[in-house]
Amino acid sequence: VDEGISLADLKGTITQFCRAFFERDDIAVRFRPSYFPFVEPGAEVDMQCSFCMGSGCRICKGTGWVEIGGSGMVDPEVFGHVKIDAERYTGFAFGMGLERMAMLRHGVNDIKFYYEGDLRFLEQF
Repeated sequence: VDEGISLADLKGTITQFCRAFFERDDIAVRFRPSYFPFVEPGAEVDMQCSFCMGSGCRICKGTGWVEIGGSGMVDPEVFGHVKIDAERYTGFAFGMGLERMAMLRHGVNDIKFYYEGDLRFLEQF
């Protein structure tokens, strides 16, 4: 939240996060319009598949893209409820699934491994 925050700031922040998190400067990020409470406009965030780098595989279902979370610009009504001047300030919000990000970063090909409680799997990390 600050003065003059825009969708460009949101996209730049998420793109830089993905590039730093995956230690690759060539990962692409895209936004698709979607509905999420408390933000307007809202968008689903997709990242180029880190397994196949966009060529298509089982993880990305052949599309080259993996959904990593939701995002959007904070709805001015939300600012009103916390007594922040929505005429002066804007902001963005986003969220990503922790397990999905860990799966993509560590090359785990099935997210179910995180929920099975198998210590042999978990001790790798």
